[in-house]
Amino acid sequence: MKISPSILDADFGNLEAELDSIKTADRIHLDIMDGQYVPNLSFGPAMLKNVKFPVETEAHLMVLNPANFLDDFVKLGVKTFTFHIEATGIPRAVELLKEIKSRGIFAGISIDGYTDPDWLTDEILELADQILVMSVKSGFGGQKFMNSAVLKVEYLRSRGFSGEIEVDGGVNDENVAELAEAGADIVVVGSFLMKKSREKRAEIIKSFQEVACAKGGCWSC
Repeated sequence: MKISPSILDADFGNLEAELDSIKTADRIHLDIMDGQYVPNLSFGPAMLKNVKFPVETEAHLMVLNPANFLDDFVKLGVKTFTFHIEATGIPRAVELLKEIKSRGIFAGISIDGYTDPDWLTDEILELADQILVMSVKSGFGGQKFMNSAVLKVEYLRSRGFSGEIEVDGGVNDENVAELAEAGADIVVVGSFLMKKSREKRAEIIKSFQEVACAKGGCWSC
């Protein structure tokens, strides 16, 4: 199981030390919020332009107009660009996935915790490199994990989606193995990891990377 820590709860006043504490992760997850699609605001690309990340990054855009952010994140070297189908609708989602892929970037699309996975049409599943399944209502950290996310992962695999499935929201050491067994490849871990001391984070990351495959159910193992 891969792990992608969200830095939403990081101490941005000491970001270098924060990033060093999670350098053994597989990716770093950037939660971008515009105060419109979701009520909260987070950091933007301008704040990240001089940041040296220890591993590759993925941008999760909880915004109304994700295309407006594409150029800035390409310049930052972001490897995965994920947007919400609820923000774009189906026809625009298809167009945007094609545009992202044309730039050689991993193209991801997300469904919110309360969104029916059938919003993801067969065409979208064929185009997307990644499906990000939210296991909470997007826009707020520290929420309780929604068990329906496990069923969504299983359903997407049953429809033949062979790309990467990522799960974001309320993931912890009690549900990570179940997610892997359902067919998830990578999990976003936010407050469960970042509210721990820096000294403990590498151990937690390692345990997440190992536990799912040890259970024998990891899709990507």
